[in-house]
Order: sequence, then C-alpha cells, then structure tokens
Amino acid sequence: MYFYNLIKEVTTLLGFTYMKKLIFVLFYLSFLTGCSSKDFFKAQPEIEEKATPGIFSKDSKKGVSINDLFSQKESTTGININAYLWRATLNVLSIAPLISTDALGGTIITDWYVNEKIKDQRIKISAFITTTELRSDGISIKVHVQNLKNGNWTGTVTNKNLAIQIENNILNEARNLRINSNR
Repeated sequence: MYFYNLIKEVTTLLGFTYMKKLIFVLFYLSFLTGCSSKDFFKAQPEIEEKATPGIFSKDSKKGVSINDLFSQKESTTGININAYLWRATLNVLSIAPLISTDALGGTIITDWYVNEKIKDQRIKISAFITTTELRSDGISIKVHVQNLKNGNWTGTVTNKNLAIQIENNILNEARNLRINSNR
C-alpha cells in the first residue's frame, strides 16, 4: 500500500497523465529489479534437494540406504557365494558355536570347540566360500588346534587333514542339498 501511495504522489506532483504514469511505474519497477541481487528475467535455478541420510553416510546418494538394500534392482553386485555350500557349511559346523557369519562375503568362523571324546584338545574352524558355483575348489577350510598342557592351552597349529575331512563333508552335504532341492 505504501508503494502505491508513493507512486500516486510522485506522479501527481509531476503532472503525469495515465499513460505517463504507466510508463513511470514500469520504469521504476525495472530500476528496482535491476538493483536486486536476483535476476527475475532469467530462469531460476532448481532448488537443491536436502541430503537425506543413508545408513553409512550423511548423504544417501553417497552411502547405502535401506531402500538400496531391499530393492530388487538388476545389478552385478549381490550374493557372491553358492547357497548350497553356505547351507551345507552351516549344517556341518553347527557342532560348534558360531562367532561370525558373513553371508555376502562367504565367511563362517566358529568359537573354540572341545569334543567330549578328546578333552585335552580344542579346535576353531574358519570356512571361506569363494564361488557362486557348486565346485570342490569353492570352499576353503582352516582348522586351528590347541592342546591342553598343565591347565593352559598351548600355541595354535593348523590341522590340514581335519580341514580336508570337513571340506569333504561340506561338499557331500551341499551335493545332497542340491539333489534334494531338484526333486
């Protein structure tokens, strides 16, 4: 309202007619917009979206969001291990408590396990599934053994023979799971 009254007073003082008033107002507005910091005659740039937080990053476009984990997009990333080998490994290693399982990386690590028949020896098993195919070289087993001497567990050694036996048991279990799933 103030702006309207100001224009009316200025134009009556100068004795402008209607057409002169209109030209004066347009000139005055163009002068005001020319002094502003924004350019009203050019297209305004799009307003940037606020960054939405992801799981591992403050910006979901840089990190991983929950939608990315559960959406079914076709991509080259995904499960890098064979499902039969994974299930067979879990079945065979279920004799010992599990410390760590990583289904995407194909790693299973058990805690130290003492067999009731061999009380002075304990084992810890690490399984690594390395392929998406059901192949004999798709799994690697490491068996760490400690012996009990004078109430203390001695240094850790690996037992390759026991590792080969466990690998064979896992491969047989995986083969049986595959055969039974096709029925």
